[in-house]
Amino acid sequence: MSIQLNSTQLEEFLKITFTDCADLTMRKMIITEDKSIYAAYIGNLSDRTYITDSILKPLIASKIPFQVETSFLQMVSSSTLEEVADQDQAISKILAGNAVIFTDSPNSGCVIYTATTKSSTGRSINEPDSEVVVRGPREGFIESADLNVALLRKRIKTPDLKVKKICLGQHTKTDISIVYLKNVADENVLATLMTKLQSIKLPGIIDSGYIEHYIEETTHPLFSAVGNSEKPDKIAAKILEGRIAIVCDGSPVVLTVPYLFVESIQSAEDYLKTPYYATFIRFLRLSGMFLSFYLPAIYITLLEHHKGAIPFELYLTIAKARKAMPFSVFTEIITVLLIFELIREVGLRMPKAIGDAVSIVGGIILGDAAIKAGIASAPVIMVGSLTVISSFMNPPFMNSTVLIRLFNIVLAKLFGIVGIIFAILFLLVFLCQKTSYGMPYLSPFAPVKPEGFVDGLLMIPKNALQHESTELKK
Repeated sequence: MSIQLNSTQLEEFLKITFTDCADLTMRKMIITEDKSIYAAYIGNLSDRTYITDSILKPLIASKIPFQVETSFLQMVSSSTLEEVADQDQAISKILAGNAVIFTDSPNSGCVIYTATTKSSTGRSINEPDSEVVVRGPREGFIESADLNVALLRKRIKTPDLKVKKICLGQHTKTDISIVYLKNVADENVLATLMTKLQSIKLPGIIDSGYIEHYIEETTHPLFSAVGNSEKPDKIAAKILEGRIAIVCDGSPVVLTVPYLFVESIQSAEDYLKTPYYATFIRFLRLSGMFLSFYLPAIYITLLEHHKGAIPFELYLTIAKARKAMPFSVFTEIITVLLIFELIREVGLRMPKAIGDAVSIVGGIILGDAAIKAGIASAPVIMVGSLTVISSFMNPPFMNSTVLIRLFNIVLAKLFGIVGIIFAILFLLVFLCQKTSYGMPYLSPFAPVKPEGFVDGLLMIPKNALQHESTELKK
């Protein structure tokens, strides 16, 4: 296949297109008096050593009488060599880190080939800080989509593991890989996902978080219906259950759909523990979520609206701690929770070595100072600490928990126990009507699917390791 431009014209076209692009390398190789070959690539994106050894040297040193139809295939020792349809596709290949080689065709115009020469330099594979495990694989995804897909291939060795690629972003041209298991993943979910992805019209896709906003089923989700992880073993397990993974080049976070509420109380490490202890831990995570939502609201309700519900000795202890306190319980607990959020945010934004120390020392010093200054009582510090710690047990909902907690506190202040009951019912109704790509968000709890409890809240030996998910079956 040849294009209308000859090799000299194509060389000028590329130079004009890449004007002021100092990192573009253009090499002209004279084979015979009337035959020249051109190579073009981005030096900082491509592997220069590989280009020199596998493309330039063979072309220059070849003694084969040059024939366009066969000589490229005979002389270039690159692992992949594809013919390019036009100059626009040649530009895309160059910008992706590949080398483009072209020469005049015997008929008219020139013929263009591209070889995969993208540099593999980047961050090495290591354990992600966001998902540390005591026992289990230590590998984590990195910023290379191709290598991330390879990590999934290494765990699921079957040709039924399918990978579809699309390119998103007007300027970034980001490669997006959709990975799923044929005959296990729902075809309707796949079709819906592909439609949503192809409808994304953005100048650039820098991280998978950009995609997450567009593949959500609701515009402003309080609870995300898209899962994410940096661990290949966790994503591989979800693919085996019938979920679809979205791998974004440049991001170590891989997305999965559908995503159900029950996944927030599960961990990949559960399958490496005794099933009975894993079941206990899942109940503990669920209890921690309830505490992070409602503990401050319950504390305010009991002290301001239902003092009689507190045991008399406990009430005396709390009253003694709050003696001469200038603020109401509502103001006191809001202040403490905001301080904890400030400390948490500082710990996240500071360098790791400093952030951990700032979080610990800041929490201790500020908590002790608040008690001595009469700004907060010891019981409120305990309630706030337990609330914040409980929210760390469910990282997927850590951000939404803060907003729900504040909403519950306001209702508790205004309406007491009635406000808390209303908040619980409102949250349940909201979650019951929520779906993730056609699947009920609260499945297998609502609607109830007894078979889904095998690996939902419970961990029944052996049965829980049957990866094909019962929650995803309609």
